[in-house]
Amino acid sequence: MIIPRKPSDAQYVKALIHGPAGSGKTRFCGTAQLDERTYPTAFLNFESGDQTLSGLDIDVFDIVDFSTYDEVYKMLSDPKTKYKSACIDSLTETQVVGLLNILDLDKKRADPDLLAMQDWGLILTRMRRFVRQFKFLPLHTFFTALSKDEVVARVGNVKSPALQGAFATEMPGIMDIVAYMAQEEQDGVVKRLLLLHSYPRFSVKCRAPWDAEVPAEIYDPTVSLLLDALNIR
Repeated sequence: MIIPRKPSDAQYVKALIHGPAGSGKTRFCGTAQLDERTYPTAFLNFESGDQTLSGLDIDVFDIVDFSTYDEVYKMLSDPKTKYKSACIDSLTETQVVGLLNILDLDKKRADPDLLAMQDWGLILTRMRRFVRQFKFLPLHTFFTALSKDEVVARVGNVKSPALQGAFATEMPGIMDIVAYMAQEEQDGVVKRLLLLHSYPRFSVKCRAPWDAEVPAEIYDPTVSLLLDALNIR
């Protein structure tokens, strides 16, 4: 028998943070370790860019292939896991790892570095499964991705997550939060801000709880400030 739940039962943030290299995405994810709502955090390192977290007491898992990832996911999906949140850095590199894994497993290719048409269908399926595994996991989950310029009809150039193929269109629809990590200069000082909604030239959206009035942006963003804005207790 199917047992319904109330919307308030879905209190796990599923967010994609995209932006240019060096904009502060990894550092933002690290702040999940500093909030009791998301502590402890498992940091899944797909791109060996964890130097920003040096000095922070956080568990980093280096993901070199999907077999390594399967081991980590098994631990995270255990009902007795100690982790309250997971950070995947980055989704852009995750897709690259998946494509390279496909090439490495097929030893019969005429060109070992040339992707075939069917490979794109295979990686799309794998990435769909990868993201949806975390979508329904009872953990707060933060993905990062690089950004790219995409032309949108009647809008013009839009900063969008740098993903390949059909997955680039699907991923923002799966997430509850799609945010852009921006930088602006004020009085000679560069400050970071997280764009959440109401910026048509940036791929952003925010599915907020019924009782939340979410700001369009958060200055000096941290996971704590994002959870507060979403009324996540």
